[in-house]
Amino acid sequence: MKKIINDQVLYDSEKRVLSAQGERMVLSAPTARLLELFIENNYKQLNRELIIEEVWGRHGMIPSGHSLNKSVSMLRKAFTALGMDDLIVTIPREGFLFEAQIKNVSDEVLNCSMATLSTVNKTIKFARYRKSVLLFLFSFIIFVSVGVILVAMLRDHDNVVHVIKSGACDIYTTDDNSTEKVSQFLDSPKWQNFNSICKGRNKVIVFYDDNSLSAGNKLKEYFFSVCKMDQKGIASECENYIY
Repeated sequence: MKKIINDQVLYDSEKRVLSAQGERMVLSAPTARLLELFIENNYKQLNRELIIEEVWGRHGMIPSGHSLNKSVSMLRKAFTALGMDDLIVTIPREGFLFEAQIKNVSDEVLNCSMATLSTVNKTIKFARYRKSVLLFLFSFIIFVSVGVILVAMLRDHDNVVHVIKSGACDIYTTDDNSTEKVSQFLDSPKWQNFNSICKGRNKVIVFYDDNSLSAGNKLKEYFFSVCKMDQKGIASECENYIY
């Protein structure tokens, strides 16, 4: 008889094999007997003396606490390798407690279940892939939209003014920003860390603003946007920075 543990791991007692998602763990005879004893006494505390006698003593083997500890450790490692932890609870100075959902399953039902599980896993993988693609497309659309809107704003709005051209960079701001504010921005350590982009060949648009000038604004933030221009004059690869 085969058993499914926590709807995830299959245990074949005849082959002494634990398996899940194509991974197989072959158990030694004593470790398999230990697991079967745990399954038969699921959610029941078993003391060490009883386990040693049932797993080793009754099979003509010399019982030992060391052998028990080793088999428990091997079982835990096998379950961990198959994606499950904390099935075996140690009761200090007493014994162990096995806690899991156990289902008996025939070969016919098992084959059907495994096929269904495979289909479900493929569906989940496809759903994750589709989610990643949609997230990428959404991010790309937002990214391009920000660039187009920024360029349109710089071209069409009277309150945006060109401040200075520095290398490949055209620097803009709103007309309510003072020359002093813009000078402070250009001398700021934050901008000094970025102005190397003005030494490249590609045209770059830099927009600086100080929203502390806006009435009722409590954030009092300074920010700037940096957008690279493509050959068609469309902004792309825009990044916003607050300092």
